[in-house]
Order: sequence, then C-alpha cells, then structure tokens
Amino acid sequence: MSGLVANPLASKVKALAITAVFSGLSVASTVAPALSQDSVSLGNVPAHSSRHLSRHLTGPADGAGLWVNMWNYPLVENADAYCKKMHNHGIRNLFVQTSRSNTPAICEPARLSALIDAAHRYKIRVICWGYHELANPAVDAGKMIAAAKFTSERGDHIDAVAPNLEKNLDAKAVEAYLKDIRDAVGPSMPIMAVVYSPLNRAPQVAKTPWKLLAKYCDIIAPMAYWNSKWQKYSAYEYTWSTVKMVRQLSGKPDVEVHVIGDGMGTKADSINDFMRACKAAEATSASLYPNHQPTDEQLVCLSKYFEYFPVNSRYRLFALRELAASGVIEPLAMGDPSASITRGDFYVLILRQLDRHNVLAKRSPLERTSMPLDVTKVGAYKLLSRVKAVDSKGLDLASEEALSEYLRRPMWPREALEVVARLVEVQGNIKRLPPNTIEHYARAYRGTATARKDGEVNGWLGQPAFAERPASSNAPGSRPLSYLDAAQIALDTVSGLK
Repeated sequence: MSGLVANPLASKVKALAITAVFSGLSVASTVAPALSQDSVSLGNVPAHSSRHLSRHLTGPADGAGLWVNMWNYPLVENADAYCKKMHNHGIRNLFVQTSRSNTPAICEPARLSALIDAAHRYKIRVICWGYHELANPAVDAGKMIAAAKFTSERGDHIDAVAPNLEKNLDAKAVEAYLKDIRDAVGPSMPIMAVVYSPLNRAPQVAKTPWKLLAKYCDIIAPMAYWNSKWQKYSAYEYTWSTVKMVRQLSGKPDVEVHVIGDGMGTKADSINDFMRACKAAEATSASLYPNHQPTDEQLVCLSKYFEYFPVNSRYRLFALRELAASGVIEPLAMGDPSASITRGDFYVLILRQLDRHNVLAKRSPLERTSMPLDVTKVGAYKLLSRVKAVDSKGLDLASEEALSEYLRRPMWPREALEVVARLVEVQGNIKRLPPNTIEHYARAYRGTATARKDGEVNGWLGQPAFAERPASSNAPGSRPLSYLDAAQIALDTVSGLK
C-alpha cells in the first residue's frame, strides 16, 4: 500500500476499538475494554485458569511494582504517607513479604493491616509473598494461605499471593506446595510464582519445574538480577534472554511473565535498560526489588513505566490466548508472541478471525466447520485484494517469487491499521461475496494455478512496478507488528465490522 490513510479511513480508525494502545504505534491510546468471563477460551491452560483469568484484566500488569521485605514495612502511623509517595511515583503494585519458613504466618499483622488499607485508598494493589524453603511444603503453604485470608482493620484483603521459590525446587515438593495454595485460595485469586531467572548459575536453578509453575500459577515472575556474584551482566541482554527462556521452558508461549528487576544499588542507566528489554521481549509487566528502600532515582525510573509498557498489556495477552485456543493463531508457528508477524500471516489471521465470527459471506452449515478457515497466505492476499481491503494496484508481484517475498516481509503497525480501516470501508463488498468465493480464493492458490483471462499469470497477480513504502514512513521508533499486537487488532476488528 502507498501513502497515508485517507481522511475518511482515518476517521474510521479512530472510531474502532483497535485504537487501544500498541507498543510503538502512532494511534490514539485508550484503555482496552474488559472481556466477559465467557469471552476467553484458554485452550490447554489448567481448569482453574480458564474459570478465572478472564476476570483479571487488572493486576500486576497495570503499573509499576515495588518489593518490600518484612523488615522494611512502614510504621502504622506512616503507612498513608508511604503509599501516597508510592502512588505519586506511579507505583501500582506493592509486593509485601508476610513470612519466611522460620517466622509466624503474618510477621507484622498491625503494619500489614495499615499498609493494605492505605494502599487501597491510593488504588495500589497488595500482593503478599513469602520466602519458603519447602522442608515441609504443607506448613509453608499454610503461611501463604493465611496471608491470602488476612483481613485488615477496614475489612480489606490482599489482591494476590506470590510464593517465592528459591531453596527447594524439587518437583514433588513444589507441586504439593502450590496445589495446597491453589486449592485453598480457589480460582479467583491470582498466584504469581517468584523464581530465579533461568540464566542464574545457582545449582538448584536447573531443577526449576517450569511446566508445574505454568500449571498452578497465573504468572511467572523471574528475578532478573544482572549484578551476579559470578560476573556482571548487561541489564538489557540478561532481562531480554530471561523472558525468552521462561516462555520456552514453561512450554507456554503465552505465559504471563512479570519480570523482577535488580534494584540492589542499581542506577538509572541499568534500570532504563531493564525496562527497554522488557518492552523488546514484550513482558507483561515488571517491578523492582530494592536493597532496602528504593532510592529517589529508582522511583523516578519506575514513574516512567508506561513509556515501556502498554496500558492494556494483559488484554493483549488475553487476545492472543483467545485466538490461539480457537485455532486462529497456531502457537507452534508463532513461536514467541514478541516475534514479528509477516504480512502473509497477518492476512491469514484477519481472515480466519472474520470467518470464525461469520463476518465473511454466510456459508451453509455443510460449508462451515468448527475448524479455522483453511487459507494460504496467497489466498488470503488475493481475497483481501478482491474486496479491496488491500490495495494491490501498482505492486510488482508478477512472479511467484515476488509475491512470496512480499508476503514474507514484516507487517508494520500503520499498515495493519490501514487494512482494518479498509475492511470497515468495504464491508459491503465482503457481505456480497458469493458463498463459494471464500473457498475458491482460500484454496486455489497453492502454486499450481494456471494462466487465466483476468490478468493473472500462473495464479499470481501481474501489476506495474511499485516502490514499497519504506519503514521510515512509520512512526519514529516504531517496530514491526508483533503477534501480541496482531492478536489485539484481529480481536477488535470483529467489533468494528458487526
């Protein structure tokens, strides 16, 4: 496509729900709409997750977080001032330690009560964590359960629990511990597993049961502490690699990753690199673990959280899970949700999503199945060209190689939004398609088509040469569309066409 979106199309883009925030997009920012409890199908995630994750569009993904040890609680009389300061620096999640294996279940009940009440006054969530060695998993689980059921003076409760697993990572002990917690807190309370980064060289890290964490916990929170006692690492590379490896080791590309950054004496330059790496790897959220109390410099860094994280981070993740569970996105083909999606894959994604919601031509029950539309990248391109959602005029795609190369290139945010805007503009063309046209275009272009009279050569379009828009015409600092971005666009496109 060439040029910018025409004024009528731009106005339609603004009217669509797809103007929710994307990382690096130059479109208006809005908070994404909440999904209903039944609107998200999570495929192979455990039963407890499928029952409750759709309710949790708020949580640690929404704003910066800070970790508090049990010896660093503010005094009861200082709780309000402390939380006000945190709120003014953009902190929206306080991770508060409530116990160790050798302490009572609630080590500071009066201070915890005051902190919960003050934090909630300032719209800050309180997530309780405990350092548990799992010599006795049942006893340690009981301490985490006690924190989950703790009631403040005003009658408030914590918002989530974050068991800290560092000492005993034996799979049987970890499973017994996490199962007890999940059974006790039920499906409605999020559980965040705090673990070492897989890059950490401590001997026990190799035993981390990643798939068990993904089974019982809603969020995996690796400690990305780049100031190792063995050597100094790059904050950016260590964080980026940590997120990638957690997804790989958990066996769930769409696992929610909350990265805990190294706040032990770190300065702004390394913290900013940490946040940049979280953005590049598309981590869902992040926080900082300070040495004792955070420095003012560290708080200023955290106050810039939303320069690195979209405000609808969890919604984008749910969109990805919805489309993966329904077969619209193939997880194995996707690999990593932060990876760039190609033009061809984006066209297929959009058509499968439209077909799934019957936005395309009405087909008979015999023609429709529960499976996603069987469409090739070439077929998707040709169908979108047929309805004029993709402007094929002037593209030099006279050969199979030229079109294949075109469809292999990354999709850019502005271009993706233009496609959706055009779909809204030409939706009448879509609804007028004959019943057999979709199957014809979807299945006919597999490299075996012969010359036709309508200007196609061997099944490929023959058009005059055209200089494709350079990447520089996209927003400054933008990058190709990721699968997370594409999932949100595809999910929101349907509402714009109904």
